[in-house]
Amino acid sequence: MKKPLLFLLNLCLFVGVTNAQTSQAPAGFDELNPAIAHGKLDTITYNSKTVGVKRKAVVYLPPNYSKLKKYPVLYLLHGIGGDEFEWLNQGRPERILDNLYAQKKVRDMIVVLPNGKGNGR
Repeated sequence: MKKPLLFLLNLCLFVGVTNAQTSQAPAGFDELNPAIAHGKLDTITYNSKTVGVKRKAVVYLPPNYSKLKKYPVLYLLHGIGGDEFEWLNQGRPERILDNLYAQKKVRDMIVVLPNGKGNGR
Protein backbone atom coordinates (compact mmCIF):
# COMPACT_ATOMS: atom_id res chain seq x y z
CA MET A 1 0.00 0.00 0.00
CA LYS A 2 2.87 2.40 0.78
CA LYS A 3 4.57 1.97 -2.61
CA PRO A 4 1.50 2.91 -4.73
CA LEU A 5 0.82 5.87 -2.43
CA LEU A 6 4.43 7.10 -2.69
CA PHE A 7 4.34 6.64 -6.47
CA LEU A 8 1.13 8.67 -6.69
CA LEU A 9 2.56 11.42 -4.49
CA ASN A 10 5.75 11.61 -6.58
CA LEU A 11 3.71 11.68 -9.78
CA CYS A 12 1.60 14.57 -8.47
CA LEU A 13 4.73 16.50 -7.47
CA PHE A 14 6.33 15.86 -10.88
CA VAL A 15 3.22 16.97 -12.78
CA GLY A 16 2.93 20.06 -10.58
CA VAL A 17 6.55 21.05 -11.20
CA THR A 18 6.44 20.43 -14.95
CA ASN A 19 3.22 22.45 -15.29
CA ALA A 20 4.60 25.47 -13.43
CA GLN A 21 4.22 28.88 -15.02
CA THR A 22 6.72 29.30 -17.82
CA SER A 23 5.68 32.65 -19.31
CA GLN A 24 8.19 35.49 -19.28
CA ALA A 25 7.66 39.05 -18.06
CA PRO A 26 7.39 41.57 -20.91
CA ALA A 27 10.66 43.03 -22.16
CA GLY A 28 11.54 46.26 -20.40
CA PHE A 29 9.16 45.75 -17.48
CA ASP A 30 11.91 46.66 -15.00
CA GLU A 31 13.87 49.20 -17.05
CA LEU A 32 14.09 52.87 -16.14
CA ASN A 33 11.92 54.97 -18.45
CA PRO A 34 12.79 58.70 -18.21
CA ALA A 35 9.70 59.62 -20.29
CA ILE A 36 7.20 58.66 -17.55
CA ALA A 37 6.33 59.98 -14.09
CA HIS A 38 8.24 58.40 -11.21
CA GLY A 39 7.28 57.65 -7.64
CA LYS A 40 9.34 58.75 -4.68
CA LEU A 41 11.52 56.54 -2.46
CA ASP A 42 12.31 57.56 1.10
CA THR A 43 13.99 55.82 4.03
CA ILE A 44 12.25 56.14 7.38
CA THR A 45 13.00 55.14 10.97
CA TYR A 46 10.23 54.39 13.45
CA ASN A 47 9.93 53.13 17.02
CA SER A 48 8.65 49.55 17.15
CA LYS A 49 6.64 48.73 20.24
CA THR A 50 6.69 45.07 19.16
CA VAL A 51 10.47 44.53 19.35
CA GLY A 52 11.33 47.59 21.47
CA VAL A 53 13.89 49.14 19.09
CA LYS A 54 14.01 51.64 16.26
CA ARG A 55 13.27 50.00 12.91
CA LYS A 56 14.03 51.11 9.36
CA ALA A 57 11.97 50.85 6.20
CA VAL A 58 11.99 52.18 2.66
CA VAL A 59 8.71 53.70 1.50
CA TYR A 60 7.67 54.11 -2.15
CA LEU A 61 5.04 56.77 -2.83
CA PRO A 62 3.28 56.65 -6.22
CA PRO A 63 3.64 59.40 -8.83
CA ASN A 64 1.29 62.30 -8.03
CA TYR A 65 1.06 61.22 -4.36
CA SER A 66 -1.24 63.42 -2.28
CA LYS A 67 -1.38 63.61 1.51
CA LEU A 68 -5.10 64.30 1.15
CA LYS A 69 -5.85 60.90 -0.42
CA LYS A 70 -6.05 57.49 1.27
CA TYR A 71 -4.02 54.68 -0.28
CA PRO A 72 -3.84 50.93 0.17
CA VAL A 73 -0.49 49.72 1.51
CA LEU A 74 1.56 46.83 0.17
CA TYR A 75 4.26 45.43 2.46
CA LEU A 76 7.03 43.96 0.32
CA LEU A 77 8.99 41.64 2.62
CA HIS A 78 12.55 40.44 2.08
CA GLY A 79 13.87 36.94 2.65
CA ILE A 80 16.24 35.58 5.27
CA GLY A 81 19.37 37.69 5.62
CA GLY A 82 17.92 40.66 3.72
CA ASP A 83 17.09 44.14 4.89
CA GLU A 84 14.98 47.10 3.79
CA PHE A 85 17.18 47.56 0.69
CA GLU A 86 17.05 43.93 -0.50
CA TRP A 87 14.22 44.46 -3.01
CA LEU A 88 15.75 47.71 -4.29
CA ASN A 89 19.11 46.03 -4.88
CA GLN A 90 17.74 42.83 -6.41
CA GLY A 91 14.29 43.50 -7.87
CA ARG A 92 13.88 47.19 -8.76
CA PRO A 93 10.25 47.43 -7.57
CA GLU A 94 10.23 51.21 -8.03
CA ARG A 95 10.92 50.82 -11.77
CA ILE A 96 8.35 48.05 -12.12
CA LEU A 97 5.70 50.11 -10.29
CA ASP A 98 6.50 53.27 -12.28
CA ASN A 99 6.08 51.33 -15.53
CA LEU A 100 2.83 49.72 -14.34
CA TYR A 101 1.44 53.14 -13.32
CA ALA A 102 2.34 54.58 -16.73
CA GLN A 103 0.47 51.71 -18.40
CA LYS A 104 -2.47 52.13 -15.99
CA LYS A 105 -2.15 48.48 -14.93
CA VAL A 106 -2.00 49.04 -11.18
CA ARG A 107 -3.92 51.07 -8.62
CA ASP A 108 -2.10 53.81 -6.68
CA MET A 109 -0.63 52.41 -3.47
CA ILE A 110 2.05 53.00 -0.89
CA VAL A 111 4.69 50.28 -0.82
CA VAL A 112 6.62 49.65 2.38
CA LEU A 113 9.85 47.65 2.32
CA PRO A 114 10.56 47.05 6.01
CA ASN A 115 13.63 45.64 7.67
CA GLY A 116 12.06 42.45 8.96
CA LYS A 117 15.07 41.15 10.89
CA GLY A 118 14.15 40.19 14.42
CA ASN A 119 17.02 42.16 15.90
CA GLY A 120 15.88 45.43 14.29
CA ARG A 121 19.21 46.08 12.57
